[in-house]
Amino acid sequence: MFLSIIIPTYNRAHLIEHTLKRVLDQSCDDFEVIVIDDGSSDNTEEIVQPFLSEKVRYYRISNSERGAARNRGTEYARGEYINWFDSDDEMLPHHVAHIKELCTRHENPEVANVMYQIKDSVSGKLTPVQSAYSGGKKRRKNFLIEGNYLACNPVIVRRDIALENPFIEDRALSASEDYELWLRLLAKYRFHQSAEITSYLIQHAERSVNTMTDPDKLETRFLTFLKYIDENEALKQFLGNDYPYFVMRNYLILAVDLAFNNHRQKGFFYLKKALREHKSALKQRVFWATLKHLVL
Repeated sequence: MFLSIIIPTYNRAHLIEHTLKRVLDQSCDDFEVIVIDDGSSDNTEEIVQPFLSEKVRYYRISNSERGAARNRGTEYARGEYINWFDSDDEMLPHHVAHIKELCTRHENPEVANVMYQIKDSVSGKLTPVQSAYSGGKKRRKNFLIEGNYLACNPVIVRRDIALENPFIEDRALSASEDYELWLRLLAKYRFHQSAEITSYLIQHAERSVNTMTDPDKLETRFLTFLKYIDENEALKQFLGNDYPYFVMRNYLILAVDLAFNNHRQKGFFYLKKALREHKSALKQRVFWATLKHLVL
């Protein structure tokens, strides 16, 4: 079997049916689906039940957060490659076929990635996502230094590599656990990339990045992420002279999140930390936009 599509889910009974229908509507049939129910308290199991077959399996675990749920799915997987897919998103019909062709063309790569667009759940409007294709050679090497534009849906990892490099199972890292893993993998392996759009990330009010508004939780998430990066000497060596810039970008993104959620004092604090970390913060448009938001 070529691909194991692992779908972690938590209280998404009202969304996962659509996701499963789109996942199963593939032009290439060389895949399986593993749903990992991360301790849902709604009727997720009831909704998934009609889809169960030799191709679709369902496992329920005690609530452990997404990183742990994805790791359990990887352990159950039978495919040569792993694709972690979110339970509230939409897969296009050529997703499996395109990534199979991509992996065949690059002769069994460790990691590959395609692209996606953001789709508004109300208007249906599609928004492009910034990618490595918008930069030069250096950007393609360290293409995640500006932030995590990848998400989980477009990344494909060979199963042996995924087992050797699991997600960190730390609740404090929730919503950044995928970014940490992509950086860890990027330091070891080449990402074989395709600009083909094969899925939609559905933007809706219940997405975790939209519901995480508590300033302490936001701060803990980013600082925990930076702690894991700082403790990884191989990754710091890979980032090299770009490491201070990388830290600055994360302080800046944290300041944006805090400002957007009206946490002015902490927003100012991390704007200043970004500037102290790397003076090029002053050249970032988002720095001035965030400052304007905090002042006005």
